[in-house]
Amino acid sequence: MESSLAERTVSLTIPAKPDYVVLARLALSAVCRLAPLELEAAADLKLAITEAATFLMGGDRRSSARGEGGAPQMTFRFDLADDEIVVEVSGEPLPTISEEERELSRAIIDATADRCSYEDGTMRLTKRLGLPAG
Repeated sequence: MESSLAERTVSLTIPAKPDYVVLARLALSAVCRLAPLELEAAADLKLAITEAATFLMGGDRRSSARGEGGAPQMTFRFDLADDEIVVEVSGEPLPTISEEERELSRAIIDATADRCSYEDGTMRLTKRLGLPAG
């Protein structure tokens, strides 16, 4: 029995506050349990989404991702494919970190995700699945 792509996608919307990012990390942990991903690779991806959230919260985008009461929100979308996990992080930025911290976040993301792109206020991180050749 094959599962549809929709069954292998998880979305989570949280307040755009650093204290809530742990919820996204927990959701990613659950998705990683469904994939042939080594523990170290899963830990790398959790670090990458934490840094992506930090990067976006300190950005200068003009999006309008707002929840009830006008509070800024972040959305995490986890797509599990046969050969990779793709995580999209988006939301309204908060000017909470310096440019140096954003640069450090980007360096950590580049070191922990296999691919990363940033466009129109969304950071897209990809991690290939499977065990490394040995």
